Amino acid sequence: MTEYFVSPEKGEAEEGEEATVHEELQTQIESEPLEPKYPIERTVLAIDSTSFALGYIPDGLVGVVRASIIEKPAGQNRQRLERYGPLLVPITEQDKDARYQNLYKAVYGERTESRAPDLIKTLERTRNLLERHIEFEVAKRYRDSLILLDGSLIGGTVANPRFFVKKIIDQAAANGNLIAAVSKSTRLTLEDSRRNILTLLDGISGPCYIGGVKNYISQEREKYLGDIYVAKLTPRGEPFRIDLAENAPAPHTEILNALSGLAGDYGYPEELKLAHMTCVLSAIEILELQAAAITLHGLVMKEEIRPRIFPL
Repeated sequence: MTEYFVSPEKGEAEEGEEATVHEELQTQIESEPLEPKYPIERTVLAIDSTSFALGYIPDGLVGVVRASIIEKPAGQNRQRLERYGPLLVPITEQDKDARYQNLYKAVYGERTESRAPDLIKTLERTRNLLERHIEFEVAKRYRDSLILLDGSLIGGTVANPRFFVKKIIDQAAANGNLIAAVSKSTRLTLEDSRRNILTLLDGISGPCYIGGVKNYISQEREKYLGDIYVAKLTPRGEPFRIDLAENAPAPHTEILNALSGLAGDYGYPEELKLAHMTCVLSAIEILELQAAAITLHGLVMKEEIRPRIFPL
């Protein structure tokens, strides 16, 4: 299935994050313990999205995007699903600029003079715009909730303009919502050793966290619209980067404790895991969507040439 087209890793090369962190962070800040607390009194929402390139059309491709919202209502421990898509997205070299600029205006409310990138990245930008739109609508629709995002609170890139990321953060705070963006990976590295900041918790048993990372960032610190933490949410869990809004209507320690209470396998919040699992496309769904794209958009399946040239 993936031999026909390889979709990029979500957010790949879009965050524009190549900053380094002063090495002093490692010696001047010690890890703090977490006290897991399941947030039964708050509604918990998790948002994720996916994109996949289905194949070629003349001068372009047909892709698909889908997004999921997982909601755990306050006072309950069961989740429910709200899903958008799958939506077929045909993109050609001739129409990609107009398509991208119109979608940008529809979501962000402002025009952009930026041209669309290559076809695969334009599909990824389409997915990103859908996710940003859903994040804002959730921040506006719900009150006194915990909203979990997949990624970071970074603004000032082409794909994530600062004013709109800040708009999501401010709208959430106005409604008493807490925002936590959880990243499984990050490109932030320590300045001298070039080690990833997630290694700061190597050899330290969780649940615990290190805060104040933003204060040690060397370049373009203003792009980071939240405080940055490295945290292990369970005793043997993996480390994650967690961005929390600076204007959150609750102490950050309380939010981190709630995330620890929600953590499942490998220390990852269960609602975010479910959001990812419900938006990812299965092999059967991809085959069905490819069949629809063949009928609706003239999709032509092309076998990847590399395996034919290099069969071994």
